Amino acid sequence: MVKTGTHKKSHAIAHLPLGIHEGGLLQEYVHSLLDEGIVNDQFASVQTLKSTDEPDAIIRLITSYFADLEAVLSELTRFIDSPEADFDQLAAQANTIKEKSLCIGAEHMIRACDILIHACEEKQGRKFSQALNWMKAEFAQTQDKLDAVVQMEKRILRLESKKHK
Repeated sequence: MVKTGTHKKSHAIAHLPLGIHEGGLLQEYVHSLLDEGIVNDQFASVQTLKSTDEPDAIIRLITSYFADLEAVLSELTRFIDSPEADFDQLAAQANTIKEKSLCIGAEHMIRACDILIHACEEKQGRKFSQALNWMKAEFAQTQDKLDAVVQMEKRILRLESKKHK
C-alpha cells in the first residue's frame, strides 16, 4: 500500500540531481530525529563539522561515539549483579556516557544517563540494573537511528566522489 502523498514526494525527489536528493533526505531524516527527541540541537550543530577538508567528520564522530559507548556499557554490565559494586565509580562511568552524549546531542542517552546516575546515588543494585537495561535499550535505538545517518553520509560521499571523477 502506497500513500498518494508519499508516492508523489518520492517521485518528485527521484528527479532531483543526486547531491540535492541525498542531502535533502539526510536533512529531512535529521529533522525527524529532532522531532522524535532522539537527538537535540547539538546534533544539528555537529553536522556543521563536515567540510571539504574533512568530508567524513560526521561519520568518524558517530562511529567513535558508538565504540566509546559500547566499551563503557560493557564495563557497566560487568557490575549488574556484583555485590561489591562501587556505585561512585559506576556513576562516574555513567557520567562519561552522558558527556559523550552531550557532545553529540544524543538526547535519549542523556536522559538515560541521568536515571542511571540517580540509581547509582541511591546505591540500589536493582534500580541500577533496571536503569542500565533501559540505557542499553536507548543506546540500541539511538545507534540504529544514527547508523542511518552514517549510511546516508557514506552514500553522499560516494556520490560526490563519482561526480568529481
